[in-house]
Amino acid sequence: MFDKIFQIGLRDILDSMPAEYVTLKEALDGKLEISLHNGLKHRFDINEVKKISSVVPLYLWSMVRIPFIIVKLQTPGEYSINGSEWDRKAISMVLQDSRTVISVGQMESLLREFKSLIFITLGYDSISEESIKEEGL
Repeated sequence: MFDKIFQIGLRDILDSMPAEYVTLKEALDGKLEISLHNGLKHRFDINEVKKISSVVPLYLWSMVRIPFIIVKLQTPGEYSINGSEWDRKAISMVLQDSRTVISVGQMESLLREFKSLIFITLGYDSISEESIKEEGL
């Protein structure tokens, strides 16, 4: 029973992830809505888009894609920035820290400032291999 609930919950998480991304430039030009895998729409807050664009240099606006995907690692209190080199560069500029693994405090700071621009998901290592084998994920 628990395994079935876990499987359904995990599928819901994965279905809630973005089906498309937009560049920072596209968002600034007015494309503030994207589709999710489950068919729903997600809207970016224009103030958050403007705020992050004030930190990220103009020459990167066409390369940085939003939303940012942050992966919760198995290690307590650690998150990883998923995405392109440019996406990671943008986050490192905001945090003023170039590490690819970020702490809970840094994650909280990002969420306070850019909650509509960030999706958090579980990393592969956060899911036990037993669950994957049993559920066929």
